[in-house]
Amino acid sequence: MGPPETMDVKRRNGSKHDKTGCLTCRYRHKKCVLNTFPVCGTCKRLNLECVREPTRQVFPVSSNPTMDMLSQWQNSHAHGNVEHSKRRSAMNFYITILSQLLTVSEQYNCFLSAFLPMTLESPALADALVAWSAGHLASQDSCYRSTALEARSNALRSLAMSLSSHDTASGEINTATSLILMTSEVCLGWHTKWYSHLIGAKNIIMSTHFSTSTDGSPIRGPDALKQSPEGQWILRNFAYHDILGSVTLGTKPLIPGSYLQGITDMVDTYLGVASGILVFISDISCLDPLGLVDDYMSLNECFNSTERDLRTWVCPPGTNLALTSLAYVYRSSALIYLYRRALRGLKLQNVFSGTQPEDLFCELHSKIQNEVSTVLQRTASIPPSGIVESALLFPLFMAGGEATDRAHMDMITLRLELMLGKRHFHNIQRALEVLQEVWKERNARQNVADDSDVDWKEIVDRQEGGLLLT
Repeated sequence: MGPPETMDVKRRNGSKHDKTGCLTCRYRHKKCVLNTFPVCGTCKRLNLECVREPTRQVFPVSSNPTMDMLSQWQNSHAHGNVEHSKRRSAMNFYITILSQLLTVSEQYNCFLSAFLPMTLESPALADALVAWSAGHLASQDSCYRSTALEARSNALRSLAMSLSSHDTASGEINTATSLILMTSEVCLGWHTKWYSHLIGAKNIIMSTHFSTSTDGSPIRGPDALKQSPEGQWILRNFAYHDILGSVTLGTKPLIPGSYLQGITDMVDTYLGVASGILVFISDISCLDPLGLVDDYMSLNECFNSTERDLRTWVCPPGTNLALTSLAYVYRSSALIYLYRRALRGLKLQNVFSGTQPEDLFCELHSKIQNEVSTVLQRTASIPPSGIVESALLFPLFMAGGEATDRAHMDMITLRLELMLGKRHFHNIQRALEVLQEVWKERNARQNVADDSDVDWKEIVDRQEGGLLLT
């Protein structure tokens, strides 16, 4: 009897994209089709950077007891090689993906043009960038968690050692490191410590000094950092977090925004041509609604003056459509913030005086709803897939907090969900949760004929963690 005939058995080729796909496809939650090396088919088709995990090395364990120490040495160095490869992968991820998720302009991306050259001089900044990027990767792949924790520990240690120097170069690098550590806290959902890093950045800025070449007299604080393009970017970066943070915290900025004068006439990495709006928002945060009770006429003129300045603010000529829309979205958000503060002052005045100026209340509420509509109209002209979308969290939240129309709420929810799906930043998720709670409570009060409105600040204050809309 002859041997059995060989049968053609169809075998499953396997799904290489399940666990062996490139990091780029895994992060995008896409199948790594044609998982070829060194660039997969999907990344090649979309012209993306194909980031891959390093090859893990496996060393045989010797049965000879005299080789135990050599085996331990080999294993420890193999682990070190893997960790170094993960650091490189994390930095590659920062350069190719994470930095692109934060800027509104590929041409003026200071996360690359300013921060990367600084890492050559500062191990602290390099470790902070690795910690931030690896932490973001760890939300998708837990093997990067230890890399993020180790880099963060090294960054904090190196930063502490370098704080003794107060010259301009050290001030720039140390402030940049503090801001990166702060941003990673917010994006990764660690809401409780970001303000400590912001205070640290403020103290570094204020202690920085620069000696002029003419008479040798020192220039201190923000003026010292203004001496270089990198320092100007760091000041705008700090102002972005400090001033927008003052809105949700209900406090004055750590440093009033007047130092931004003279350094907002260029395309900013975070806000494009809208960084000048931060000066107005800073001024509004510095207005005290309680002052309306003691000096109504004086403070009322401050509100009116700020409103006139905002309404007459225009974009620089030649600005493209997307950045123009973003700038006017921020202008409307600043106006919403101004009207909110004015309403709060009127309510306090009503408590102390017993009068209730209904006409002013109605006028302010009407103005707020007009700006909510403007925010959403301008936002509609910014493509969801566009790079400018990265700066929309603050204006969408400010509009959402005052939205009363269900269609407006649905539009805001959709845009925030799209931003969250693309970026996976936890503060976007937190902002959406706060808005949904506001809308839920507002609807409940309307159903029981309760005239009192719901303020998003009340929701934020009674929940732990705070909120930063950057």
